[in-house]
Amino acid sequence: MFAWGVLVFLALPVRRYDWMQQMDPSVTAPPDAGSDNGAMFALLLLAAIVISQAALIATAKSRRERILGIVVVVVAIALWASRHWR
Repeated sequence: MFAWGVLVFLALPVRRYDWMQQMDPSVTAPPDAGSDNGAMFALLLLAAIVISQAALIATAKSRRERILGIVVVVVAIALWASRHWR
């Protein structure tokens, strides 16, 4: 779940029209008007990652597994925050 979520975080653009300026720098990208479905999907994906890791932490038998689960949750939150925090 974590690996899939990170790939989706990296694949989804933060702003829909950034690709326009990458293709032709003389074109100005329009403001992002409308619904922010991408940000909502990313937030739901983050929640799924955190919930699945919390379940794994709760059932972990060793301290190393719990620490790894906490690290994975912190990395997912940091990645989400770096891309979607405004």
